[in-house]
Amino acid sequence: MSKLSKLSKLAAGVAMTLAVAESPLIGQGGGQQTQTTPPSIEFQRQSDATTVALEYWTPQRMASAQAMPLPMKVLQPGNGNGQQRRMSDLERGAVNGLPPGGGPYVEQKTSFGVLAAPQTFGAAPTDPLNGPYGPFQRWTMEGNYTPSWRAIHGKLFFSLPVGNFVCSATVIGRSTVATAGHCNSDGAGTFATNRLFCPSYYNPTPLTGAPFPGRGCWGVTTSVVGGPWHNGGDPDYDYACLVMNTTGDTVANKIGNVTGWAGRAWNFTDVPEMVFGYPQAAPFHGNTIQQVAGPDWYSWDATAGGQVSKIMGNDLTGGASGGGWFIGWRAPTDEIADTDGSNNTDPGTAGPFINGVNSHKRCRTNCNTPPTATAGVFWQEMSSPPFRSDANDASDSEDVFAICLAHANNN
Repeated sequence: MSKLSKLSKLAAGVAMTLAVAESPLIGQGGGQQTQTTPPSIEFQRQSDATTVALEYWTPQRMASAQAMPLPMKVLQPGNGNGQQRRMSDLERGAVNGLPPGGGPYVEQKTSFGVLAAPQTFGAAPTDPLNGPYGPFQRWTMEGNYTPSWRAIHGKLFFSLPVGNFVCSATVIGRSTVATAGHCNSDGAGTFATNRLFCPSYYNPTPLTGAPFPGRGCWGVTTSVVGGPWHNGGDPDYDYACLVMNTTGDTVANKIGNVTGWAGRAWNFTDVPEMVFGYPQAAPFHGNTIQQVAGPDWYSWDATAGGQVSKIMGNDLTGGASGGGWFIGWRAPTDEIADTDGSNNTDPGTAGPFINGVNSHKRCRTNCNTPPTATAGVFWQEMSSPPFRSDANDASDSEDVFAICLAHANNN
């Protein structure tokens, strides 16, 4: 079955179960726990999702929510560059987003054909066991996050059986948000509950003051995650999407109509990335958006088989999980197109396009100690599963997002 045919079928089957031949994805409704394992996806609509989540998330619980730990994978010899269909064999594509305050939207999808030879950025290591980490720059966004593209970023509050946690997420549709799989599922078959997404979150005095109200918060009615993460904890598939309630606690409108939303890109590789998130684990406080810029440095197979993750220099900590990796980050009105004549690094001037999420860290022999010559976590790196569209992989990111977007269109 062609990728186009598969996506069309997924979009048509909004609330239907899907055979395992079509997709080993997992879906779950908000509120009351409903989950399935392959071969089906089950949706449950809950109209009062925002009310239920708000009743749970008192200011005290929000303040005490812990940063969701980043998954850690111990390096194994030879798992630097995994074996999968090369991204250069796949057709690139992108779909536009909508700027905050934008007018009527008609989805425009662009295809770029197969990738040309990837652009390189200096001497990337040939052996990820030895590093070094990729070059990057990080800075803090402060101030009112609501008037610009910054409004699409937000904090995701949720519960798992072991406690209350916080992650980051990005609006990618009128009622759809993208995040990491481990911010939606524990990787052992259990979905999160009490999920509440607050875009434009900003707290100038994180330890004592109340957060800037932003645009309010939205509850989650439906979620989708790939089976390789949900059932097996494979970080190479660590992405998920959430369908928001149609009204928030502050604004009676769909979230994307309030914040705008990011476009999506797939099958791009070896490109510069702009990364965002709300890290909360030390030395951060989770009160502001942190922004990181750097190139995709190299790839590694966190779990043998299937997709291969990408790595960049990035020192964000827990709480930043699920924050978006972007190409084509742009000014909202007066962007000037690249002049190099290449689509390898920029799919156009209609971005930004989400191209990954903060996901997992590598470590040597001990995932709980600072990095040393022989042990510890590579704290100054971050991995993201690839955002791909591949007819031979039924759990790629575009399959996951297609189901949420189709369901949200009827929400």
